[in-house]
Amino acid sequence: MNSTLPPFLQASSGALGSAVGNAIVYPLDLATTRMQNNARRPHHERLNLRDTLSHLLSHNNYLSEIYSGIGADTLSTLLSNFIYFYTYTSLQKGLHVWHTRHPIIPSQNPHQHGSVSSSPAGIGGLASKASEILPKPSKPTALEELLIGILSGLISKGITLPISTVCVRQQIENDTDTDTDTDEKDKKDMTLLETLSTIYQESGIEGLFSGLKPTIPLTLLPSLTLYIHTVLVRLLLPARHRTHPPAGLTFLLGAVSNALATIPLYPLVLIKVLSQSGRDKGKNKHKLGMLETLVKIIKRGGIRTLYTGLEGQLVKGLVQQGVMMLVKQRVEQGVIKAYKARSHAVTA
Repeated sequence: MNSTLPPFLQASSGALGSAVGNAIVYPLDLATTRMQNNARRPHHERLNLRDTLSHLLSHNNYLSEIYSGIGADTLSTLLSNFIYFYTYTSLQKGLHVWHTRHPIIPSQNPHQHGSVSSSPAGIGGLASKASEILPKPSKPTALEELLIGILSGLISKGITLPISTVCVRQQIENDTDTDTDTDEKDKKDMTLLETLSTIYQESGIEGLFSGLKPTIPLTLLPSLTLYIHTVLVRLLLPARHRTHPPAGLTFLLGAVSNALATIPLYPLVLIKVLSQSGRDKGKNKHKLGMLETLVKIIKRGGIRTLYTGLEGQLVKGLVQQGVMMLVKQRVEQGVIKAYKARSHAVTA
């Protein structure tokens, strides 16, 4: 995510790209959430992705059904990605300033100490190349980039977690597979504020921040995705195309990097959704920790149950991440072109 644009513009382009990608795949996101919510059920009672989508489309008002909760989800996506990209870019630029002020001084060769070496510049023959003796600002290490990503993820996800919880509740509230006792005509879509109020009345502040524990290690996901994307760009693209790669490659690399980052962390995604679903309502009920939830899920359905809904998550991530990278890149290129055109008009 190396760019010379200000953090605000990078954050805006990233948030816009994420929102566009999210809107495109939202029905798939809804189906995936419902599959994840049913992970506690026996395997033969769970629907696959195709059957879940068919079930959603079988409703009379299927358009309102497949887009239920999109308002909260779009708001969560916009805020989360804006805060993430803004924080990430600001910290990255701050780290660059720090490295510039604390450059690495190249070590001299011991056998050259006290000797006079020839100067390629021909200035007195008292020094070697200036680039070899002047301090050089060091580039951020992979560990520094990863820590910046984790910190950015903690800030963005921590702030938007209540809205994410609202989104999960709204996505599963009209699921007839989980609410079999609820009459179809009594079902009513609640607004964001109504859902927030309901969750607070049920579980207090703790309920609004359900899924916080799995969210903490999941902050690795965006930074890991960006890191893998950067590695793929360096490995697969020639140097002349790395700054502005073709649109198709940008989409493909963004999608592949998201898939490679998601698979090892997916069980945590599942646990987060189960925590936010509100199955165990009430302030006085014992709430299972992450390890207890993992063990319970494995005992019921085996290891494969931990990957319930993975196919939907991967397809959703392929499209969403690819579109986000594509839109972000195009917005940034448009801003740069507009700035250059304006500068040229001023100097002309």
